[in-house]
Amino acid sequence: MLFALVCLTGIPAAASVSGWHQFQKDSPNTGTTSDAAPGSDPVLLWSMQTGAINVPPLVAGDLVYVYDANGTMWAFDRRCGSMVWRNETSPWFIQSSTPAYGDDMIFAAERDGDLHAFDAATGERLWKAHATDHALACPVTYHDHRVYVGESYCRAPARYFCYDENGTMVWSSSTGVAGAYEWCGACVVDQYLIHPISSGNLVSLFRENGTMRDIISLADDQNISFARSDVGRIRASVSHHRGYLYVASEYSQEQGYIWKIRLDCGRFIDSGWSTEIGFSTSTPVVHDGRVYVGVGEHGCSGNLVCLNDSTGDVLWSYPVPAGVKSSPVLSISDSDSDSGGNSGGNSGGDVHIYFTTATANGSLYCLRDCGASAELAWAYNPPDSGYILQGAAISDGMVYFGTGGGYVYCIGRRGDLDYDGEISATDAVIALQMAAGSESSAPGADMDCDCRVTSVDALVVLRDAAVMTQHATTFMKNGEVN
Repeated sequence: MLFALVCLTGIPAAASVSGWHQFQKDSPNTGTTSDAAPGSDPVLLWSMQTGAINVPPLVAGDLVYVYDANGTMWAFDRRCGSMVWRNETSPWFIQSSTPAYGDDMIFAAERDGDLHAFDAATGERLWKAHATDHALACPVTYHDHRVYVGESYCRAPARYFCYDENGTMVWSSSTGVAGAYEWCGACVVDQYLIHPISSGNLVSLFRENGTMRDIISLADDQNISFARSDVGRIRASVSHHRGYLYVASEYSQEQGYIWKIRLDCGRFIDSGWSTEIGFSTSTPVVHDGRVYVGVGEHGCSGNLVCLNDSTGDVLWSYPVPAGVKSSPVLSISDSDSDSGGNSGGNSGGDVHIYFTTATANGSLYCLRDCGASAELAWAYNPPDSGYILQGAAISDGMVYFGTGGGYVYCIGRRGDLDYDGEISATDAVIALQMAAGSESSAPGADMDCDCRVTSVDALVVLRDAAVMTQHATTFMKNGEVN
């Protein structure tokens, strides 16, 4: 058996991995990664207790960062879950701004109106800046050495702020339009910062100085042919994909819309669509001619909805027992390359979609897009009964999420012992070492679920690795892999 394991270690290495540095991964809020993530056989690799969690984790390098509702920033080893450091912002009842990573720093905003910067490796506070006397409750956006965040829960027209990475304010900008930035964060498109306003507007600013490039109301039927008079509130962040912006709105518990609008040189163009999908505070994700978004309010049933990117038509809607207030995230490691949204949304490729349900004792779901429908790959219900408001982060074969019960969870794939998203001969060798006692046992190595790791488990991993190798070889012979 050992000889077979050694012989099979020549299987090609997995693709390089990436981090998850801010809300929906990056400054355009793409919500997609080419990193593999568990599409079957999920297993809890580790969990750690924190305070209640209302925002998704970040992943950078070897660390996972969690900002809890009590204002504590935590850093954990992403593979084993051991705590590396912790530090505080301020002890407020509920912190709801997703932090951001950049230039080896973590930037966190809080409800007291302060913006903090921590050393990402050590947790040392590098600076603290008081931006406003109002709350900061939308995601922090980081791009090109600058930090952007908007103020919330204020009566006057709210402001958006830009700070440099040393804590100096570069500019603050107000449109003069009523509304604020509760959850609805910005995205970066070239030299522009695009952000929604809760009152149903989209704003385009020059990133350099904060001056306004353009503003549009989604209810303005004089300038948008797909405008709606009942836009309601926007409490979702805006995302960008190949020249178009995507955002969701909510008018009532039953009514809401998803929007696609063209952006050209920072100006909003009457090109796109709006589709009624129901209440949504979910940031849309776009891939290969398809748009994915969550639907459903607290206390209501929900859906994960997939739409045709070209037309806005609903392709399928997957029902779940609670609202999907979180933003979906996609692992596209096994799918075809993005066609730019012109395919008509016919196939869905091999795409896995991860999201959570907004309820006490909620779950993390993984769906597979099957083209005309979605199928449940798996659902993980964590052992605590806390409320789950936020979504997940994906990196290097693992999915991370937290709960209002005060735990962060790392979910991986059974048999993937080097955490690269694949099962290979290397994993079989690791399992054999665990069985022999030369390596500490890991939950993912217990392939037959008998609560121990033995040579039988190593053989099962070896078998699965051989099957995967055979599949890869067949694909290459058939010309399906270049």
